[in-house]
Amino acid sequence: MNLQSTPSVEIGSAESTEPDRIDKVEAVIVDIPFRRLQRFARFESRAQSSLVIRLWSKDGAKGVGEAVVPCGPWWSGDSVEAMHATFVHYIMPLLLGAKTDAPGPTMHTIDKSVRGNHFVKAGVEMALLDMLGRKLGVPIATLLGGTHRSSCAVAWPIASGDIAQDCTEMDNMLETNRASAFKVKMGALPLSQDMERIEAYMSHLNGRAGLRVDPNEAWSEAEALPAMVALQATGIDFVEQPLPRHEMAAMARLAAKTTLPLMIDEGACSDADTLCAAEHGAAQILSLKLMKAGGILPSLRMANLATTTGMSPYMGTFIETSLGTAAALQLACALPSLPFGGEIIGPMLMSDDLVETPIRYVDGAAQLPSGPGLGIDLDESRLRQFQRQN
Repeated sequence: MNLQSTPSVEIGSAESTEPDRIDKVEAVIVDIPFRRLQRFARFESRAQSSLVIRLWSKDGAKGVGEAVVPCGPWWSGDSVEAMHATFVHYIMPLLLGAKTDAPGPTMHTIDKSVRGNHFVKAGVEMALLDMLGRKLGVPIATLLGGTHRSSCAVAWPIASGDIAQDCTEMDNMLETNRASAFKVKMGALPLSQDMERIEAYMSHLNGRAGLRVDPNEAWSEAEALPAMVALQATGIDFVEQPLPRHEMAAMARLAAKTTLPLMIDEGACSDADTLCAAEHGAAQILSLKLMKAGGILPSLRMANLATTTGMSPYMGTFIETSLGTAAALQLACALPSLPFGGEIIGPMLMSDDLVETPIRYVDGAAQLPSGPGLGIDLDESRLRQFQRQN
């Protein structure tokens, strides 16, 4: 949907000092097939849907962002259809006429009018920061203070459930230097079967790469402790969010009873959640995800709090295209410490992409684009190809 608006003040005279303002916005839903079935603990999908948000200004500035939820509204209650409706009816009017050089104040205005809805807000903020970076001729990472690295090591998701097939896939990812670690979803199968898989993968890897696991909140506290003990014996890197997101005290008890690191994801979606996790001692690692936090700047606040309170940040994903992946890379490369890297692997899972030059994966890491803003340019023909028509 396209909307154009004439600014309420006259802009354009030679003497005018009025700032450049947004005068056109657009949001479209796209559906891109995965290369193979992608499994979560309780769901699976063969395609990813996202909301692509675009902004233009009177002076010709432009910005693009992406809002993504994994496999429908099960994770947060958000869906691309609901995000589109919220954007068109409530956020779009607040963007029209907004200054192009004020992402922070603009998001503050949106926050006062639209509670929650962090996923669509992440896409809006991404587009605003992309626009500002392009206007200034610098990457978003420069706006965050500069880069500490030029890439982010990535872990590849193992999802077929077939051990032989998964081992072949791991070999291929290592041989082609597209991943440096692997992550396995647990919780859909009985623990005994899941443990057979983990032991087989660790034996096959034989020290060539790290392995992490994610039960996606599938275990009870009683189930989690013996599972953690068994997993620790295999030598895996860490366990992500084994308990339901609201069970912060139980996560703390679990963390106190084992030396295997815990990563909190669903349980920490804001800076307040991050402080709560730190106060409880609920995890040693914090998963950062732009969508759940509401954008790059809120994620940066979470990362700083995590580091200050002794947790290590980790760059998570909701399986974005190269648009959202580039945004995550801008943040990841601006963080002083990122010991486990992340899993921003969406472009490798997609059958196609929305940009002219997709994110590159070299030496087991996603490479930071070098251009201004997000560092990448939207491919108009691909956007039209994958745009949902109804």
